[in-house]
Amino acid sequence: MKPFFSLFPKMLGRLTMEGLADTMQQIGLDGVDLVVRDGYWVTPGGFTREAPAFVRGMQSRGIRVELATTSYTPEALAKDATPLAVMSEIGIKSFRTGYFAYRESVPLREQLEQASGELEQLAELCAKYRMKAIYQVHHGYSQLIQHSFAALAVAQGLPPEHIGFMLDPGNQFHEGREHTGKAIELLGDYFAAIGVKDVMPSRDPNRSHMPDKGWSAAWTPCDEGMLNWRDIGAAVSKLDRPVIINMQPFYHPQNQEQHIAALSKEFAYIRQAFGEAVSEHERA
Repeated sequence: MKPFFSLFPKMLGRLTMEGLADTMQQIGLDGVDLVVRDGYWVTPGGFTREAPAFVRGMQSRGIRVELATTSYTPEALAKDATPLAVMSEIGIKSFRTGYFAYRESVPLREQLEQASGELEQLAELCAKYRMKAIYQVHHGYSQLIQHSFAALAVAQGLPPEHIGFMLDPGNQFHEGREHTGKAIELLGDYFAAIGVKDVMPSRDPNRSHMPDKGWSAAWTPCDEGMLNWRDIGAAVSKLDRPVIINMQPFYHPQNQEQHIAALSKEFAYIRQAFGEAVSEHERA
């Protein structure tokens, strides 16, 4: 499997579109996400005009745009499928959906069944527009789907060509972790992407009396963090189908130059972890 490395440029929103393209070429990533958020190059209100312009601009620089990062929920797209039509027309193959919220007042099994029903309706829309919806497994008490077992519970019986999941080992670290290789095997054809970011635990002795005993985890580059990306890369590389390797650098948010330098080094490390050759110049 040849991996497709796409960047989620969350921390680069201050760049112009041209500046983003320059950064992408400098680092050597295959593609960049089409981020649909206020304050970025494509906004929800200007989507039909801005999304095609963004894709054209990136493609003119040799940068692929195949994944969109959005907050579109199945319910919203059932009411207005215009975003799916636009994405399909401009060559976007997959999009990251909005999240299902966990509600304490409703039994968990009932919530999972409801989410499965909504994804079933979304799969029908995706089939119409030749798209794939990807749901990111995410930590947090407010999140309904936090691990691969919950993902599989809502996916069973749905067409994997139109519904998939993004595992996120760095994100899932905050909820106690799971073995990524086993999670990939469990999800089978529903495994569509992996979020790449890492964490570094630390402890504040002054908070040792707190319920968390003073422990916390901060985002850090993968070449410095806790996770074994060589094992993760080996598990992904066994697959004989395309998988999106979604770089998600959240470190150094206030220092763009430091952020880009760390991302360049991190990407060289991740390419090696996923079995890609890296030149001596890139290692330096």
